[in-house]
Amino acid sequence: MKVSLAGAPELDAPAAQQQQQPQQTERLQQAAKQFEAMMLKRMLSSLEKTTKLDSSKGTSMYGSMIVDAMADAIVGSGGLGLAKMIEQTLPGENANKGNDVG
Repeated sequence: MKVSLAGAPELDAPAAQQQQQPQQTERLQQAAKQFEAMMLKRMLSSLEKTTKLDSSKGTSMYGSMIVDAMADAIVGSGGLGLAKMIEQTLPGENANKGNDVG
């Protein structure tokens, strides 16, 4: 289906939609991974608080850096599966694939 507006070039609507779908899928994947990393950072920071041996400011700063690095490494290596579940359950093209979660 071609769409034409006065003075505007003709656009092929399905082709434009197909171009946007990979971008939307990629954005969804990135957002899901970022969310999983955020959740891991919260979990690991709780762990770090319970295992502190020294309460100096320097140790606290390095501890939070380690927590961030660990969370990013876990997500980068596949994570806990939370990002994948988010991708499968959010509406959009991924929901139309018929993937079951659980």
